[in-house]
Amino acid sequence: MKRFWIGLLSCALIMLFGTAVFAADAKFSGEFYLKGWYNKNHSLIDQDAPAGIGQSGVGRGATAFYTQRLRMGMNFQIAKGLRFATRFDALERKWMAARKPAPTGGESPSITTTDSEAENIAWEVAYVNFATPLGLFTVGSAPSGGCFGTCFGDAVGFTGSVISWANAFGPLTISASMKKNQDGVWARATTATPALPATGIGQGTDNDSESYTIAGSYRWKGGALGMAVGDVRARTANTYYTSIYGTPVYGRKTDLPYITLWAMQKFGKLFVEWEAGMIHFGHYVKYNEPKESFYQNVDPDKAWSSYLNINYDLSPFKIGFMFIHSTGDDPNTKDKREGGFRGILDLDRSFNPCLILWNEDYMQWMSPTGSGGAQYGTIYGNATGNPISTPMNNMEFFQIYGDFKATPKLTLSAAFTYAYANEKPTSDAQPVNATGSNLFLDDEYGKELDLTLKYKIYDNLEYMIGAAYLWTGDYFKGTNSKTILSNNYLITHKLTLTF
Repeated sequence: MKRFWIGLLSCALIMLFGTAVFAADAKFSGEFYLKGWYNKNHSLIDQDAPAGIGQSGVGRGATAFYTQRLRMGMNFQIAKGLRFATRFDALERKWMAARKPAPTGGESPSITTTDSEAENIAWEVAYVNFATPLGLFTVGSAPSGGCFGTCFGDAVGFTGSVISWANAFGPLTISASMKKNQDGVWARATTATPALPATGIGQGTDNDSESYTIAGSYRWKGGALGMAVGDVRARTANTYYTSIYGTPVYGRKTDLPYITLWAMQKFGKLFVEWEAGMIHFGHYVKYNEPKESFYQNVDPDKAWSSYLNINYDLSPFKIGFMFIHSTGDDPNTKDKREGGFRGILDLDRSFNPCLILWNEDYMQWMSPTGSGGAQYGTIYGNATGNPISTPMNNMEFFQIYGDFKATPKLTLSAAFTYAYANEKPTSDAQPVNATGSNLFLDDEYGKELDLTLKYKIYDNLEYMIGAAYLWTGDYFKGTNSKTILSNNYLITHKLTLTF
């Protein structure tokens, strides 16, 4: 709460001493939501299963609670073509849940020790926009997710440290950006067995991670197409160290060049959109080891994803079909990686095709490993070695959906989804013939039925009621044939105020 009052006092001082500049040019916006949850079986393990099966009682049964968040944005138009924007989130927490302490000097920050910041106030955005004859520049901590192309892969609302440029040439828009993902600190082990390698081997002070993107799009009446090429360059593990067993672990690097293509077109009442991405070159893991080392480099190989969405407007009805393919990693190709890159690219954070499966809100608050400060919770049942999370990796996904706008204020929606894994993984990501490595028993994630009702009480106040039922697939048995799974259902409602 102390941070909250400090933040408000800072805003008050800015307003007080900068009245002449900001009085007529400051714009405030915000969103507050309150969401109620009831989930019958988020562990996916039958609550009557004997101990020792699955999670041995952890997370079984039903749970119910409320969550909330206040988001405030402030835009200051300093001059024509010059804007400064900032944003904070406050009171993001479960109602009356125990607050977790911030890390002390002897602890490392983690998911469980940073919730207290999210529960109080967290300044996430502070950037400057300025227009020049060369184009529009954005510099600072800004929303870095996108609405690039289709809605597939979007991460709207999530932020990052970015430097970007964009310019429009009639219907053609071109942009370039750099995003800082992580800034590492190099630390060399003081003792090692065996001895550290010679200087220059397996060492480095470059322990950062960045993403670079160049994109272009062309729009016309009723349609658009675009392309983006980029590279994720990670050196966060570029350090030699010795494990607790005395085994040398050599520094490694990652370079993942990627390409994304998208197109959309409206044909009267028919709307079609498509997006595809591929990673085929570069290095997923490239060690800095001497040639005689047993460490093996791993390169991406034809890792691609594709999204197709078709809907037909029969006002007041709309019906549609969605298909998603995402290549899974073949466990028998140890020097190749064919899938599992969408999380590395920071995709799918706000693309929520279901209320349970691959839903960001559900992962954040309901999954056994999720919490207020962790948007990357998981759903695993007994598939603990390869759970699913928000990124849509390793799947064949089919959904039919429909909307009915009963009145200008009331909308009813329904969707039915079936999904299975593109590749059955192993328990430890090792080849099937490796010692102790077993292939998952099944590839089916399951079937899910979603029903939602949205009603606009005011233009700025919406109430939503949702219900979902998941027929749990045997993928969540993992490698244990004795696992007894159970279906899962969710009832949720949400009040959202925007201003």
